[in-house]
Amino acid sequence: MSLSGQRLHGVWVAMVTPWDEAGAAPRRGILAGLIDRFARAGVDGLFILGTTGEGGLLSPEEREVFAKATLEEARGKLPVIVHTGHDRTAMAVELSLHAKAIGATAVAVSPPARYRLDESELEAHFLKIAHALGGFPMLLYDIPCATGNPLSADLLGRIAAQAPNVAGAKVSRSDWEAWEGYLARADSLALFVGTDTLCLPVLEMGASGIVSGPANLMPELYVRLYRAVRGDIAQARAYQDIVRRLCEAVHYGTPLAFIKQGLELLGWAVGPTLSPLRPLRAAELAELRQALAQLSEVAARCGRKEVVAGKHPE
Repeated sequence: MSLSGQRLHGVWVAMVTPWDEAGAAPRRGILAGLIDRFARAGVDGLFILGTTGEGGLLSPEEREVFAKATLEEARGKLPVIVHTGHDRTAMAVELSLHAKAIGATAVAVSPPARYRLDESELEAHFLKIAHALGGFPMLLYDIPCATGNPLSADLLGRIAAQAPNVAGAKVSRSDWEAWEGYLARADSLALFVGTDTLCLPVLEMGASGIVSGPANLMPELYVRLYRAVRGDIAQARAYQDIVRRLCEAVHYGTPLAFIKQGLELLGWAVGPTLSPLRPLRAAELAELRQALAQLSEVAARCGRKEVVAGKHPE
């Protein structure tokens, strides 16, 4: 793995954005508390302003304000990857340079979403951003369900060959053919799985880590899964099954309110989802409350068994 990718491994929470929409400002107290919570859980870092972080619903100025606040609160506690994708290449460059200037560990850049682009257009877009960053680490962010522009392992390889600061990719897709291509490059590039139900098989086959939105709710679960893959596959399978059930409970983050209001149920006043995303209906909220209570019990039982077996006590 390249020097720029050495720190890019483990469990990274795709953090929600605690935001005061009326004041157009971060909820600093909640933000600080969440960061402390995730640090205590043992996660390796934060991934901010992506899909779970509602980055596309904030203005570029608001994204910079939130990134700066997060870096200030996380300093000395957790490294931060900032998502800086934008439909305009020039704006993605500006957001990326800002993240570099304020002390981010890396940026992750999703492709433009407004137009369907061919690979030559995507390559030129990413290379312009990567070259503007100099040696600063950059990840491609492959999430075709949101952008409509799928990337590929071949495209990643061509870009990394021309811009050595391109350290790898966060891949949020479930088609195994695409993953086979990415995993063939796992020895030289950092690869993060963003599809929670594939964590176990993709990690077993060489991926570097996990970036998860549902991990906002149960970060310890993902830390235990990641560690168990390296030592106890039976235990890892048990944690992967709980992850699957958690994803079902939050409807795979659609609507996103399942994750943000789930945090509210757990005592974190992160605020509502941003317009046009809707809040949960009463029946959905009741279902979520019950599911989270049940999953917390299941995860606790699984954790106790792990401690008894002498594996990674938390």
